[in-house]
Amino acid sequence: MWSKIRRSFELAFSDPLGTAERLGAATQLISSLEYLACKADRGPGGLNDWTYLRDQFPSNSRVVTRLRDWIAQEPITQSIHASRVLAAIVLISPARNNYARLACNAYLSASQILTYPRHFFGTDGSDQVSFVIQTASAIGRAGATDASRRAAVQFIGAQTALSYGASGWAKLPGAAWQHGDALTKIMRTETYGDQWLFEQLRKYPAAARALCHLVLALECGFPLLLLKRGKYLDAGLLAMAGFHLANARFMGLSRFAWAFIATYPSVRALARGFDPAASTTGNRRKA
Repeated sequence: MWSKIRRSFELAFSDPLGTAERLGAATQLISSLEYLACKADRGPGGLNDWTYLRDQFPSNSRVVTRLRDWIAQEPITQSIHASRVLAAIVLISPARNNYARLACNAYLSASQILTYPRHFFGTDGSDQVSFVIQTASAIGRAGATDASRRAAVQFIGAQTALSYGASGWAKLPGAAWQHGDALTKIMRTETYGDQWLFEQLRKYPAAARALCHLVLALECGFPLLLLKRGKYLDAGLLAMAGFHLANARFMGLSRFAWAFIATYPSVRALARGFDPAASTTGNRRKA
């Protein structure tokens, strides 16, 4: 069993572009399935009722306005998400054709832009990360060369390192993060909180402060893990994966885990180098 798990990890890290595409597509798949299941949010009086939401996106272009109104029609919205599900399934599958994967990546990116106004309330950082993955992958595959695919992998890896760093640096000025009670305050909220964890953090304030400062240190210092060819990077990736899995469990942010973990092979490749010719879905002879 452990040998199979190890083999799976080796394959994932040996093909960073394919791994990013597949797990990024899984994020998109979950997102579209959730939107298809939550029709009430777009209905009359719903959070994303277009009657009121369209005022959030004024435009001087009649073409843009008509396009948005057309997409906002429920049958059109559902059709787009159904087609996104199919594109995501193709990317998750073992399909190796370079241009088929290029088309699916490009479609997921373009359709995400088109449907963003329709789902304005409810999108989050996982949508942004998956958009970066699919867009970079599409551009990398459009070049159809090892150099272009390498550039896509490096961009995805660099974007992840920057995202973690920026997230930590943005938290630094916050008094709650400095004092170490930010996580306790988050866990007491109804939207992102968890009663059991809140009670544990309140019961053990010293541990709560240590955990809060650990999260801050991991995010702020993550870009430094790229130094020395990522000598300590694996430990950092493991810690951040645990962070996202904990967020999925206690905060309900499951899509974040899929989206960010999808980029980890790219982060590793950025630090240690990557040969696209040796990867499975990157091999031009199989394109």
